Amino acid sequence: MAATLSYYPSKQSASRFWDAQHNKEQVATRVPNGFPEKLHSPLAWTRAQIIEQRSEWVVELGQDDIEAIEAALTSFEAQSLDLSEISRETFALPRTLAQRLRQASNQVYNGFGFNIIHGLNPTRYTEEQNVAIYAGIAAYVAPQRGFLDRLATKVLCHVVNAVGETPGGKVKTPGFTNGPLSFHSDMCEILALYALDLAQEGGRTLVSSAWQLYNDLAVRRPDILQTLADNWVLDTFQDYSKFPPVSAPLLHNIGGEKVAMRFSRYPITGYSGRERNAALPAPTQRQIEAIDAVHFMAAENAIPLPMGKGDIVFINDMAILHAREPFSEGGVRLQRHLLKFYLRDPEQNWSVPPTAADALRKIYGPNCGDGTRKEMWCPSYGPGAENDWTANG
Repeated sequence: MAATLSYYPSKQSASRFWDAQHNKEQVATRVPNGFPEKLHSPLAWTRAQIIEQRSEWVVELGQDDIEAIEAALTSFEAQSLDLSEISRETFALPRTLAQRLRQASNQVYNGFGFNIIHGLNPTRYTEEQNVAIYAGIAAYVAPQRGFLDRLATKVLCHVVNAVGETPGGKVKTPGFTNGPLSFHSDMCEILALYALDLAQEGGRTLVSSAWQLYNDLAVRRPDILQTLADNWVLDTFQDYSKFPPVSAPLLHNIGGEKVAMRFSRYPITGYSGRERNAALPAPTQRQIEAIDAVHFMAAENAIPLPMGKGDIVFINDMAILHAREPFSEGGVRLQRHLLKFYLRDPEQNWSVPPTAADALRKIYGPNCGDGTRKEMWCPSYGPGAENDWTANG
């Protein structure tokens, strides 16, 4: 049976996919030319391994740590600095806590690919103080901030269910609804999320190793890896005179030793009335099978992050795919509220694949004509920005 195209595949589609894989003979091909035959790293993990080693990817903040963070906040506020000036120097933490946060960076880049900072209580702080604490902690894990919007100006995004905040209640980007998100990456280097509040029911973030997925496909379906490594035509759903369609692979080779998955179904399938431009090449059945394989195989090996209110998670967006469960807010407006950063640690970051160089340069490079960067911060949520962001699920 032919594959079907939708943003979030149904359970019936999953059953058809797995039935087809079980009945398919092993493909006699190799991984794409120049790509590694197998990825040897803790980043390639199984669900069972991750569950057993929870203590390695959670940093528990004690009362002394909280007091140190609040002291750093007080010191930063006393300096009358702009949020864009937050750094390890202006948000100084004790050496022991700083070292634990640096170890979290190593876990994100070279360990399991994600780390949760647990113990903050966001209700103790104002909106701007929460942002300052978040940025201050992030400065020790991955200090370089990236731009999240298409115009390369904003470094902070409010992830909320914006359906009730827009005219007609119609949101055409999946990340700003209460619906499920299919497995994807945000096309950055390190993705960070700070949970100011969580949904009444559902809404958990799921993570899955893209490197384990690569290894599984290298054995079972290397032809799918080739399809992912080929160029795809990706719709921007914007004014093409400003933001034309993008031609890029979904799987990128980094020096023959690493790979980066820059993957989303959204620019291929569209979402909720935002249809892919019919003038663009339609995805082939081979391509549809490939994006289904990524989603279903990632889901098979995923874990829900045990995040509570006030937790911060840092995710290696090149090696870890993430998704979201649907959720209910019980009638409470904007209850589930996450703050999102795109980050990079210059001491740890990987080589940039040539196939993603331009996109990453726009995120992490200068945005001013004189080669400098000017950051825009929005500590409060404002409706209407949902279409500004480059990645929406």
